[in-house]
Amino acid sequence: MARSSSVTFEAVEQICFQLLSMGENPSFNLVYAELGNKGSSEIVQRYIDQWRRDTGAAFFRQRSVPGMPDELVSSTDGLMAKVWSLALQHADQVFASQRQVLEQEQEAMRSRLQTAVDRVAQLESEAAQAAIQIDTLNQGVQTRDGSIADLRSQALEFLRQREGLESRVRQLEESAETREQKFAAESERLSRLLQNDRDRYNASLKEEQDRSALDRELLMKQIDQARQEKLAEITAMRQQLANREEREARQREQTEEAKAALREAVSRARQVETSLAAAEGRIERLQTQLKTASEAAHGKESAVAAAEARARAVEEVRLAETARAQRAEATLAEALAELGMLKKKG
Repeated sequence: MARSSSVTFEAVEQICFQLLSMGENPSFNLVYAELGNKGSSEIVQRYIDQWRRDTGAAFFRQRSVPGMPDELVSSTDGLMAKVWSLALQHADQVFASQRQVLEQEQEAMRSRLQTAVDRVAQLESEAAQAAIQIDTLNQGVQTRDGSIADLRSQALEFLRQREGLESRVRQLEESAETREQKFAAESERLSRLLQNDRDRYNASLKEEQDRSALDRELLMKQIDQARQEKLAEITAMRQQLANREEREARQREQTEEAKAALREAVSRARQVETSLAAAEGRIERLQTQLKTASEAAHGKESAVAAAEARARAVEEVRLAETARAQRAEATLAEALAELGMLKKKG
């Protein structure tokens, strides 16, 4: 069971700074020894972790690098702070989980050991009572003696397991201390790499500034040359635009003339269609009259001859109207063809 804490964070903080000033890593064992093995181990460990976080945060808050851009310094400090925080969180989680598992195993071992001790006491009591009845319970006493021997061997085995667990706890503490030393060495290596990167950055920045000056001068020359070429192109394009506007004006005049011719052709076609409709109406009326005359001409040869004469006249009129319609269609086709050619030219 964890003992109640009798230490404060200020005491743990002072001891950690003393150990750090002497070049020692403020691990749990050293701090706990300086405290005189007082207080709860969980609270002492929590105070040590809190001191590490506060010290790391203060280190990164006070960090400044002369000659280096503030954005790069803040980004680098953020990265180191994140690495520091992740390392502490991982170490805390691993240590807490392993410690919790070991405490659970230790508690289970204590419970089993107490059970075995109680069992041994019970068996010894039963053996004492059996000694009084040795004559009648000799076989039972022998069986109980065997059980007692087994339980004693189990108790010895539990003790050996407990020693193994304690040794494992010590190994875990040593491993945690080793990881802290590795983290310190890695932090120092990263600092050296950061300084090297800063030197390379400054050199490449100066080189890039020189190259940018040369590129700027060359670009200004190219811009002046392109401006002159563009002015010449604009002048030529303006001349081409003027010529094109003149051609389009002529094409618009030709298009207006073609539209007028088309309207005239359409008007003539409509007149022809009207005349054709009228002729077809006269033909229908003549055909009706011819039918009536044919019905009335039975036995009257003179009426038949007259009807045939009227029919020939109707046929001649129909042929004349058909010829006029064909001429109108030809005129319309010519006007449409001329309009199509004018559209292609436009």
